[in-house]
Amino acid sequence: MGMIRALVLASAGTAAALVAVPAIAADAATQLPETAPAPAEAAPVWTFTAEPYFWMAGMKGRVGVRGLSPVDIDVDFSQIFDHIDWSPPPVMLAGEARNGRYALFTDVIYLGLEADGTSAGPLALSAEVDMNTVVWTFGGSYRVVDNGTATLDVLAGGRLWYLDTDLTVTGPLGVREASGSKTWVDPIIGVAGDVALGNGFGLHGEADVGGFGLGADIDWQVQGTLQYRYSDSVTLEAGYRYLAVDYEDDGFVFDIAMQGPIIGARFRF
Repeated sequence: MGMIRALVLASAGTAAALVAVPAIAADAATQLPETAPAPAEAAPVWTFTAEPYFWMAGMKGRVGVRGLSPVDIDVDFSQIFDHIDWSPPPVMLAGEARNGRYALFTDVIYLGLEADGTSAGPLALSAEVDMNTVVWTFGGSYRVVDNGTATLDVLAGGRLWYLDTDLTVTGPLGVREASGSKTWVDPIIGVAGDVALGNGFGLHGEADVGGFGLGADIDWQVQGTLQYRYSDSVTLEAGYRYLAVDYEDDGFVFDIAMQGPIIGARFRF
């Protein structure tokens, strides 16, 4: 009898435990949060790019300084190496700092150029022009399209011009010389975009316009390049760039179009 009683009591205890376990588990489940909290989205981080490049830009138009009539110059990009003043050498560097859809950009050009020209008038006059030019484009942009294949940014900023010009005109009555320098800033607005072609290749294009009579009468450029992504941090590109400006003030004239092939390498940090 003692053995049977012990077995009955053990069976009753086991049954009670089996009944209690689901109840305890259900009670514990009601104390757990219904859904786990969603992980916080990662904040956008800054990325930086630097792009040294070389623009083989020819130059065509009119240049003048106070005291002398403007002269016409025409240097084709195929002749640019013969006309560049290599001391100091040209400097061409672009860069961008980006955080999500927002970005800051800059593009600096220094170029010394020596060119021959002619002066308009009843007599044929030959001219020599020695120019040191700084062009600094800067501003900010906002990305309005980003679908994984193509991007489109709208931008606004300014373009600073600094010109230091020596002009020599030779004619039947002798030689006349004049020098002058000028600095001004043109407001600009524009767009820039990229399209992925696959296999590391892509297209980049940009265009802007400015001046609006606040500095130059008109200041505009277009550029298109074919890009190849060599690695996650290096992109190579080559294409064509056209930049034109029409500025006149107090006898200083710079009505010039610069155009030619452009090559560069973009480094991402």
